[in-house]
Amino acid sequence: MSISVTAEQWRVHEVNRQLAIALHNNGATPVRVSRVEPDLPSFEGESGVDTDALLPVGGLRVDVPVPFGAGGCNPAEAAASRVVVTARPEGTADWQRVTLDLPHPNPLLDKLLAADCAAQRVRDSVTLAFGPWQDLGPDGVRGSLEITRTSAAVGTVRITELDGNVLYRLAFPRGGTAEVSAARPAAAIPIVVTPLRCDLHAFAEVKKPFEFPVHVALDGREPLAGTVGVDEDDKTALDTMLRRICKVP
Repeated sequence: MSISVTAEQWRVHEVNRQLAIALHNNGATPVRVSRVEPDLPSFEGESGVDTDALLPVGGLRVDVPVPFGAGGCNPAEAAASRVVVTARPEGTADWQRVTLDLPHPNPLLDKLLAADCAAQRVRDSVTLAFGPWQDLGPDGVRGSLEITRTSAAVGTVRITELDGNVLYRLAFPRGGTAEVSAARPAAAIPIVVTPLRCDLHAFAEVKKPFEFPVHVALDGREPLAGTVGVDEDDKTALDTMLRRICKVP
């Protein structure tokens, strides 16, 4: 058998914390695959999946989604990774376990590792959550971004950017307090949330309706990307407001 593999990630895989293991049959005989097991040393929690994939001849790609876990901050680049495939040439009975190397260096794995590291550094330095919500009727809901510096933080922690998403618009006043320090470990920024889009296409296609990106500068360094923690009360308040104003049941 002549099989090669690459790692890909499309939007649906990103949402589900998956990689698409792209299988390529470079031989002259179709190949049947029954299991795909990623081995990603820089990430924790990856697991294999059973499948029934037929790889046609000619190198046509067949993607098998596999889950993977969180990466850390050391080392900064993803270690060499591989995939163990259980496969057999079509028409034969004996299954073989074949270890295949992913391309290395691997820009996708490096990107995913860097994003996980940034998110972890943000979580280690600051807790971000929404405060209680006040219903403003047709004007949305009013709340706050609650910023709490952790004991592990070093220096100041500054919120440089807070974004909404495809469904929600977040507005907050210019000059709002967005920095915490050892002397002032907690702060709150008032915000108002309104619908950004009310069309049914947006409702149907949104993958992460309650993900609100935030950029955080730690001790004056380049901002890192993270997200605001959202609990069930937040989801209920935001979803109720959105459906009421958009007149969506």
